[in-house]
Amino acid sequence: MLSSRRLSISRRLTLTYSLILFSILLVFTILTVFGTSYYIMEFNEYELEASFNTISDYISNTQSINRISLENLNLSYSVLYSIFDSDKQLIYSNKPDMPFMEVVTKGKFEIFRDVGIKRRMGIVYTNKPVDIRGTVYYIQTAKGFEDIFQHTDILPRMLFLTTILGTVVSYISGSILSRRLLKPIHDITRTAKEITSKNLDKRIPFDGPDDELKDLANTFNSMIGRLETDFERQRRFVSDVSHELRTPLSIIHGHVNMLGRWGKNDQQVLEKSLKTIKTETDNMNRLIENMLYLAKGDSNVLTLQKEEFSLSMLLHEVVEETLLANSQFSIEYSCGDELVINGDYTALKQVLRILMDNSIKFSNPPGEIHILGKAEEGKVLVKVSDKGMGIPKEALPYIFDRFYRVDESRNKATGGSGLGLAIAKQIVQSHNGTIIAESEEGKGTSIAIYLPIP
Repeated sequence: MLSSRRLSISRRLTLTYSLILFSILLVFTILTVFGTSYYIMEFNEYELEASFNTISDYISNTQSINRISLENLNLSYSVLYSIFDSDKQLIYSNKPDMPFMEVVTKGKFEIFRDVGIKRRMGIVYTNKPVDIRGTVYYIQTAKGFEDIFQHTDILPRMLFLTTILGTVVSYISGSILSRRLLKPIHDITRTAKEITSKNLDKRIPFDGPDDELKDLANTFNSMIGRLETDFERQRRFVSDVSHELRTPLSIIHGHVNMLGRWGKNDQQVLEKSLKTIKTETDNMNRLIENMLYLAKGDSNVLTLQKEEFSLSMLLHEVVEETLLANSQFSIEYSCGDELVINGDYTALKQVLRILMDNSIKFSNPPGEIHILGKAEEGKVLVKVSDKGMGIPKEALPYIFDRFYRVDESRNKATGGSGLGLAIAKQIVQSHNGTIIAESEEGKGTSIAIYLPIP
């Protein structure tokens, strides 16, 4: 019931602007009619005044003022005039049979007291005395309202008809135009209804002018593109997680079956299987913890314990701990003692460990690894550089993606789930920083972190 009564945006816009146009045209019609009427009335009053002056000049230059002499007076056919003597007796009227004469002659003594332009009983008239050679005459000029408006009475009807026709034309053209202009919105609605997880490649076609609706269509297409990318990443993420978990589970399942059949009676096989199961379980736990960490970051529930601390102290601690387990490598750092940053000490230490682990994995002893800390362009720069294998140019844009591996074969040898750099990037971004990688295959890799200065 509600949907059948709903007015579309196109219909509401058309009705609104048609009503506005109708109101404007109606006001214009009223003002035009009254303005025209006022102008015509003023013009005819001027004509009556001019006729009075003509009559006055004429009788002033006439030797004898009588009916015969006044018949030669030429005035506009529409002007009614009468001349009275000093006793208020009618001397001459150009149209004595007109109804106007009844108004003038009845109660004429009161009428003659009215001087100037008057409007009365359907006529507009002037009534003025004039002194001709010592004798007072009364001159009246008049026009009936019907005479005045006989050529204008059709104007209001024409204007009102024009208003109605203009409104109808406006509504029809507005409906067509609004439907055309709002077509991208209908396309967006239709496309949105058709989009599912299986056809995120759909886009809104738009070939109209470069305006706000084109921006809307482009924004919607861009949104669908991002959804398609994110959905593809999610699908890949699920696939990679399944793959990562399938391998250790398969290994654990194989050793459990082996122990169940005959391995539990062989002490060497038992110890080897238990060690393998523990290793794979630890790998699974580490993978799940990393995935949960990334999920917290995606949900904006990652909690940071920020504080101010010396960057030099952090670098010193990371280098020392790394050398304890990798003494065959050459690891150095350089940083000013006065450089202080504000952040989560443990989280940033995890970032540096991830970068150091990657440098060690893909470098051959005694590979040179260097960490630099300094202030640069209003930010704190932390750069980890090595002279290891390097990263191919085509793979460099993807190394921070989850589960991305540059080379599956070498990753099998070095281990890892492909989540380390993704976690590092998330931690850096949570500190309002940026992380950038530069590498050349066969010559080494540098990863720079920029953090705001407190």
